[in-house]
Amino acid sequence: MSAGWTDYPGLYDVVDVATDDVLNVREGPSASTPIVNTLAPNQRNVEVVDVSPDERWGLIGFPDGSGWVSMRYLARQPGQNPRYLPKPLGCGGTEPFWSLDINNQTAQFDIMGGEPRTFTPVWESKPEGMQAISYAVKMQGRGEEITAVITRKQCSDGMSEAVYGFSIDLIMSGDYGSYYYSGCCSLY
Repeated sequence: MSAGWTDYPGLYDVVDVATDDVLNVREGPSASTPIVNTLAPNQRNVEVVDVSPDERWGLIGFPDGSGWVSMRYLARQPGQNPRYLPKPLGCGGTEPFWSLDINNQTAQFDIMGGEPRTFTPVWESKPEGMQAISYAVKMQGRGEEITAVITRKQCSDGMSEAVYGFSIDLIMSGDYGSYYYSGCCSLY
């Protein structure tokens, strides 16, 4: 990642694009590379995962792909402090398919074929004495708990060309035993 790694991923809004136009998402960090997708002129909540070395282009993910957008047309949303775990955060993985949605008050864990389970975050921290590149979180539910480490680094779900800004390692334990899941997360 770039020198400003603690700033990414971050949420941005599209700005200064005419209402009858779109913002091009390109294959590489250059206006001469092919267009792979577009963003609406009023698009909000664009997750920038990283920036080019000159900080003129931002890498974004979208369903089944990723690409580069000119940072000139993006404005960072206020209130994002990299010292704290950003929320809401949507995480998931494959084999088996699972998801974990974390907000300020609750978290919901779903696994394909199972009933959704609600958890309450009870503790979170960054590594003592270090910059916030990873966060530990503990959540409690009915007779079970989740302990997760979420790290600011590019991640692939292994099923698509999408790029994510966080990786997650999660341990769920309860009366039924303990299970370890690994996956990726996005801001939303």
